[in-house]
Formats: sequence, structure tokens, C-alpha cells
Amino acid sequence: MFHTFYYVLLGWTLIFIVVVSYKRYKANLKNEESERKFWNRENMANNTRRQDISQLDYVDFSGVSLPFALFEDSLLKDCEEQVRTLKDKKILNLTGLSNTDLKLKYGPANLPLLTQYDQNFTLLVRTLNTWGKRLDELSHTEEAICVLAFSASIGSDIKATWSLLARLYAERGDVRQIQALEVSASKLNSLMKEPILAMLEGYLSQYNIT
Repeated sequence: MFHTFYYVLLGWTLIFIVVVSYKRYKANLKNEESERKFWNRENMANNTRRQDISQLDYVDFSGVSLPFALFEDSLLKDCEEQVRTLKDKKILNLTGLSNTDLKLKYGPANLPLLTQYDQNFTLLVRTLNTWGKRLDELSHTEEAICVLAFSASIGSDIKATWSLLARLYAERGDVRQIQALEVSASKLNSLMKEPILAMLEGYLSQYNIT
């Protein structure tokens, strides 16, 4: 009886070892293949010729009326000054694109510039979020909507921006604007796209709109 149990246990142990070894082998092959593809793509990217980036979709402030110098508040003034500074710089929303993606599309020679333009975008949307939030805290609702709506229109993926804007629209019963936000959010190229859409759908469900 003991010997039978021993052999059964040994058999299952060997099967377990074989299965684990096979899965590890497959995982290693998959990792090696992924790494090979990554380096092939990286080599292609590093050999891409420099492309013209002058006609890319830069953030455009023309025709945009933001609420500068309307209220006395130190945080508002800081935000306004930061946005004024950024208005004179090139700003690109490159959210969701890796350095390899950028090099493949525009060439490695353009990567430093593109990185700077993307950093300008990140700073801009963060500043706009802070600006809009502070305006809301001070009960300047229309001005807050103006700032936050501009941020959403240029593709910010800061969920707090979309959430506050949706709340302000909901408070005045503006369902169409929330629906418009949902359309805009569906075009985001960001990991935050689905959480933002889920949040907006939550607001719309209050009006029996899904």
C-alpha cells in the first residue's frame, strides 16, 4: 500500500515538474521573441530618416479665450503665468507614443525636440487642471468650464479634468455637453481612456442615457 502511494506521488510530482518546465520553456521563448521584435523595431527606428515635423498638430491657442487676470488669487496668477509662458512654445500631444514610435515616424534626430514638445503638453494640461480646479473652488463656474473644456479639447488624459468638467455640466443639467465629452474621450490615445469613459457613462446613466 505504501509503495503504491509512493509511486503515485512520484508520478504526479514528475508530471508537475514536466508541466512547469514546459510552461517555463514556452514563456522563455515568448520573451525571447518579444525581445527580438523590440530590438528589430528599435534598429529600424534608429535608421529612420529625419522627417518634417513643422506641420504636426501643435496645440493652437488662436481663437481661444481663457480667463486671464479676472480674479485676485495667488494660485490663479501662478497658473495664468505658466500658461502664458507655454503659449509661446511648441506643444504636442504625443500621449501613448513611445520613443521608438516617435523615431519610426519622424526619425531619431527629431526625438529631443518632440520630447520637449510633449513635456510642454504635460505641463500645460497639469496647469490647466490646477487652474480649473481653483476656479471651481472659488465658485467661478463659467471660467472653470472654459479652462477645463480647453484642456479636454486638446486631449488631456487627466481624469480629474474630465470628472470636474462633467460634474459642472451635470450641475447645470447640460447633458449634451457630457455626451460631447464622451465623444471626445473616445478619441484619446491613453491608458486613461477607459476610466474616463466609464466615469462619463456614470454621469449619463443618471439621465438614463447609455
